[in-house]
Amino acid sequence: MRKKYTEEMHVMEKQISGLKNQIAELQGEAAVLREHQEKLDCKYNDEKNKLKMSFDEEKANLQELLRQEHEEDVRARLEQVNEKFSQEREELIQNGVWVEEKMRVLVQTLQEEKGELERGFHEQLKRMAEVHALEKEELQQELLRKHERALEEER
Repeated sequence: MRKKYTEEMHVMEKQISGLKNQIAELQGEAAVLREHQEKLDCKYNDEKNKLKMSFDEEKANLQELLRQEHEEDVRARLEQVNEKFSQEREELIQNGVWVEEKMRVLVQTLQEEKGELERGFHEQLKRMAEVHALEKEELQQELLRKHERALEEER
């Protein structure tokens, strides 16, 4: 029994020794894996930082592009507004010229009509003066005849 026990102990010691060797190997592998893990973490952080920098740079580029596009849009709209303003201003100037011409024509027409009315009034006044003069002369002649008759009757 002792022999059996010794053999079992010997087998177990071999197994324990094998397990210790395995543990030592596993601990070595674990150290290598931890070191590898640390390297991978560093590499991951480096890649992450590079990606973040790349993302930030791309973001800045896109923001600049958007700003430039917005500026171009604003310039284009401003140009359109200025062009429309110029067109409307030109139309107003043309309308002003047209209105001035119309006013000049109307004033000239009114002056001509006023001149015609004044001539007509003066002619009418002249005719009335002539008629009045004729009537006055007739009345004077009639008065003279009546006076002469009255004198003849008195004699």
